[in-house]
Amino acid sequence: MRCPECHIESQADSAACGNCGLLLIAVKPKRRAEDLAVQRRRESDRGGESHLCPFCSGDIPLTAIRCMHCSEIVNESYYRDRAQRTRARINYASWVAYLFGLAALLVFRPVGLVSIGTGLLLSILYYAIPVEPPAARGTRRGKFFATLKKQLKVERVAISLPALRNKKLVFVGTPLLAALVGYSANLFLLQEPVNEIIHRNAAFQGMEVSAHYEYWVVPGVVVYDLKKLGFRQTPIDVHTAFLEFAKKMRERRYSRVDLSYRGTTKFSINGDGFRQLGDEYARRNFDFVLYAFPKLFHPHAVQSAPSDRDALLEFHRQWYGEDGMTTPVASR
Repeated sequence: MRCPECHIESQADSAACGNCGLLLIAVKPKRRAEDLAVQRRRESDRGGESHLCPFCSGDIPLTAIRCMHCSEIVNESYYRDRAQRTRARINYASWVAYLFGLAALLVFRPVGLVSIGTGLLLSILYYAIPVEPPAARGTRRGKFFATLKKQLKVERVAISLPALRNKKLVFVGTPLLAALVGYSANLFLLQEPVNEIIHRNAAFQGMEVSAHYEYWVVPGVVVYDLKKLGFRQTPIDVHTAFLEFAKKMRERRYSRVDLSYRGTTKFSINGDGFRQLGDEYARRNFDFVLYAFPKLFHPHAVQSAPSDRDALLEFHRQWYGEDGMTTPVASR
């Protein structure tokens, strides 16, 4: 704007000329209403950036999740979102445990039961996590049945398939994991008890026995495989080692127990007979565990013997005495 007196250019919103001091009447003065409107707008802007904490009445930002004064959660939507994310993850993990447990029941029953039990615990934890934030202090809680209905509501969980670049890892890792679980089960549940029996008695030194499930995966059938015998062992030592194994495992339920020699099955006994054998040996009924022992098995090639003692010796000859390395042991 140009001053009419000194013709000096002034700013458009100037109320007077800066050179000669002439009042520029062409510029309208600001009204008080405009000043009040600007002031109210600035106050509303400041009020939108902060509010009072409902717990301690402290001034906190509007986007605050937790109060900086009393450490209480003030953003209920954040609490609900976090609880929903946690419940969704637990729900996903429980379904994975259930599905893995059902598949493992077909291969190895203890692992399947443990996996299903883990899924059950995760389901209990899922329902235990609250879906609503805790009620504010001084407020009245909702009705019990309404809260329980919200708590027991099942959320839908989308089970995402692995990405294409991870499918090779899934296909390779799953059999390796299954093999590791199966090997660990055979090692800790069967082989370790046998090793403990052999190492505990000096008469069994030099004897090697492999105890595992049939085909290493069938949990109902146990294979007692005699791998090696030392020259110290007599048939009664081999017999006692198997009786110790039956005594140690008599509390477990099996459908069949096979006696093998170097991978070849020679005899088999049902689970009830194996458990009876362990019970009678624990009661020190030596007459039963020695002379009634061959009658409990079902050999592939049955040979008659004139006496119970001869039947026991013939049993051991058929078990491992056909090998040239064990002929001196079997003939004792």
